[in-house]
Amino acid sequence: MAEVPVTISGIVYPKNKKDPPMAVTIVGQAWVTGLGVGGGPVEPPAMPGVPPGLPAHPIVLPPPGTPTHPIVLPEPPPVDPPTVPSTPKPPPPGGGWGWHPDYGWGWFPGPGQPGPKK
Repeated sequence: MAEVPVTISGIVYPKNKKDPPMAVTIVGQAWVTGLGVGGGPVEPPAMPGVPPGLPAHPIVLPPPGTPTHPIVLPEPPPVDPPTVPSTPKPPPPGGGWGWHPDYGWGWFPGPGQPGPKK
C-alpha cells in the first residue's frame, strides 16, 4: 500500500458553537486502501478508418484541404515589432494586426467581421 505526505489547511468549526472557528493545518500521511501496482496495458478503442492491426490514434485529423486550425487569419502576423516597441500600434480601422508592448502582435477584426461574443 503506497502512502504520500499530505498537508491540509482549513478551518475547524467547534461543535459546541460557543467557541469561534479557528484556522488549522493538518500534516500527515494519506493512502488509498487497496491501491497497488497492476492493471496492464490499456488498449485504445477501435477507430473508424484505421486498418486492423494498426494502433488507433486518439487525434482525428481533418480531411485534406480543410483548414488545420479553427481560427483562419486572412494574413500572417508581422515578423518584426514596430520601430518603437514600447509604444502601442493600433490596428487599421478596417481590422488587422495591432501591436501591444506587453503582448506583442494581435489580430483585431474590423467592423462587420466576427469577433468575441457579447
